[in-house]
Amino acid sequence: MSFADNVKQELLSKPIKDTHCKIAFLAGIVRGSGVLFEKDDEYGIDVRVPSEECAFTVTMLLKSLFNYDVREVSIMENTLSKKDKYVITISGKGSMHVFKSLGIFKEENNELSLNLHLFDEITKKDCCLRSFFKGLFIATGSCTIPDSSNKNTHTGYHLEFNFSHSAPASATSNKLIRLGLNPKITRRKGYLMVYVKSAEEIKDFLAFVNAPKAVLAITDLMINRELSNNSNRQKNCDLGNLNRQVEAVAKQVEAIKKIKEEKGLDSLKSDLKQVAIARLENPDESLSELAERLVISKSCLNHRLRKIVCIANGKE
Repeated sequence: MSFADNVKQELLSKPIKDTHCKIAFLAGIVRGSGVLFEKDDEYGIDVRVPSEECAFTVTMLLKSLFNYDVREVSIMENTLSKKDKYVITISGKGSMHVFKSLGIFKEENNELSLNLHLFDEITKKDCCLRSFFKGLFIATGSCTIPDSSNKNTHTGYHLEFNFSHSAPASATSNKLIRLGLNPKITRRKGYLMVYVKSAEEIKDFLAFVNAPKAVLAITDLMINRELSNNSNRQKNCDLGNLNRQVEAVAKQVEAIKKIKEEKGLDSLKSDLKQVAIARLENPDESLSELAERLVISKSCLNHRLRKIVCIANGKE
């Protein structure tokens, strides 16, 4: 299963105790994935959910909360993602009571109208907002994280919600901002996508909807990637130091050979001559190893070698 599937399964596996939170959870699913239709002068909604488990949960909540019996559950094949969706049809007797209770329709002055506000009275309490977001993510959300088992993939951190209209997309974005996230909105294949790319923000959202297993998975991945990045940085640093050492030794040997050919090493003072001969005979030794061989300090050796290079370049 994908990471998103695991998150949704985790959210579905946690029972919700309070009735008002159950209603908010169901509202998040129905309002997130429901498609409104009209037949024989009556409204109905097809709720498209991602799994059989989710379809069962929705069916049981409709029964326990509103005493509504689902009469039709169908399977909608998806040839693109190869993941079937289960379609729960809510229509007929008792359906309008369900729609009003879930905030889909509202009635004012004996007039029925569609409620265009995604977040309303149902989500006023923090616990209900959390439950609503659980349902909304299950219905229309997705989340991907880097695949540590496959080094050939370049998948990053990505959390998204997909909507067919701008009003719920903007409302969701604004609500995520109030939760401390920094979402963006873009259009993709006719849908509006509200998305977050920050690993920390995705982790915060998953913690908010109470998905501790998913939070732990991201935390472990972040730690492992940071350790790997630190290791790579150390390797790059070590390689850079090695390259600089090799370049310095080559420069020293070249200078000593130049002095030897033009003036002879006897032209150097005894301490410099000693260093020059030692470097020519031991070009593979590091500064520390050569200093130890000559029984002098590393800084003293470095000073003498720089002086030899300056003499070779005619600066002394």
